[in-house]
Amino acid sequence: MIVRTGVLMVALSVVALGAMPQSASSDISEIKPLLRCQKRIAQQGARFATKVIKSTLKCTSEIVECQVNCDEGVYGPSCIDNPPPCCDSDDRFSNSAFEECMDDADAVCAKEDGKINSAELRKRDSIFDGCEDLSDEQLCGADTPGLNFVTMNAGCEDLIPGYTCNLLNMLDCVGGPLEQDLAEKIGGLLGPRAGEALKAANIGTFGGIPRTYKMKETLTAGKVDIWSIDGTADDEIRVRVRTGKDLGAQSTLNPVLTYVSNDGTTAVANTNVISVPCSTPNTCGQDCPMFKRRFPFSGTFYLQVEAATLAGCSGGGYQLVVTTEGTSAPVLVADDVTSPLP
Repeated sequence: MIVRTGVLMVALSVVALGAMPQSASSDISEIKPLLRCQKRIAQQGARFATKVIKSTLKCTSEIVECQVNCDEGVYGPSCIDNPPPCCDSDDRFSNSAFEECMDDADAVCAKEDGKINSAELRKRDSIFDGCEDLSDEQLCGADTPGLNFVTMNAGCEDLIPGYTCNLLNMLDCVGGPLEQDLAEKIGGLLGPRAGEALKAANIGTFGGIPRTYKMKETLTAGKVDIWSIDGTADDEIRVRVRTGKDLGAQSTLNPVLTYVSNDGTTAVANTNVISVPCSTPNTCGQDCPMFKRRFPFSGTFYLQVEAATLAGCSGGGYQLVVTTEGTSAPVLVADDVTSPLP
């Protein structure tokens, strides 16, 4: 019997095609739920992040507008250049028109926070519908083909004590506060005054944005003010000293800033305090100090501000500006002392 090559090849192809669909179909049936889940997480997560960023900026922009109007004298004399009674953009109760504007901004922020909460629920429901067919191993397992969300465990355990990876817990963590926190940080990056605005309005929501605290004090020549600040390990802290107008349009203060450990006397190692132009130039022609770093461990730290004596400078007013991811405000624990804490 003669079998033509072409016929044989066709026959073998038919056999092969008849054998393949079962295996291919099996593989595809396993892969499709994974891909559907991943796409749903990505699509809904991106949509939610966009909403958070927009709402964060809308809220903080409303507050910043009130603050700028206050500083520019729209509501009356600004405390930047005038004594009380005046409008202080860090104190919503300093001026009735400013307070009214801040109240309106509060309403906008509350509305935007409600929109974020609604968007979070819609996102969770959509992701759950797209991922509920996956096993915990497919969702979290690191040793088998899957989405490998187990790699998020470290961050989730910090947010949720006793965290274990499964769909509902992942939605509580990755799909909930962790994503919102990161999206809010982007909002803070796009709105540089966002942290300052939220602190001035005393708004507890939008917690992903570090708060900026501005503390006003005066120093006598050669004396030291000591501020305490509580921090959490690895949280970022940014500190700057701004000079005030002591003599017309000039400052008479030459500030020196030292970051001190929890013993109250030892400077925190590896803190790079740099010099930047003072907000108000001082009479001795010196720059002002600032630093940015992370808390090396959790606990109480100290910020020393000294009025250095230099030809042309004595003491004067200043503003300590602290931006931190924590909820602890700087507290003045020693005023115009001659030496650091014992």
